[in-house]
Amino acid sequence: MNKIDRGKEGESIAIEYLQKSGHTIIDTNFRNRLGEIDIISLRGETLYFSEVKNWTGVFYSPLETFTEKKISKMRKLTEFFLSKHTKYSKNYLVSFCLIKIERENVEFFTDLF
Repeated sequence: MNKIDRGKEGESIAIEYLQKSGHTIIDTNFRNRLGEIDIISLRGETLYFSEVKNWTGVFYSPLETFTEKKISKMRKLTEFFLSKHTKYSKNYLVSFCLIKIERENVEFFTDLF
């Protein structure tokens, strides 16, 4: 399986996980020239901006992929999303998240930064 197919598979698993956890999926693969946010979901009064990592047995944690550059891009992408979707900009909290998928195991890390 190539990297693109593996990523799509991971995003499908993540979407199913979020929906079973009570999230409404707002958007997937939201992008502009800065980059992409894999999944934007809503549960209660919180918008979740999630990066999906379909992880294999490497020697570091997917949490380590959140460099200062990645964090800055996610924040700017989120600001752009909220400016385009004003109904979400004032009424909801924001959580930056990681969804780690390793084989059949899904871990959802919220409020990372």
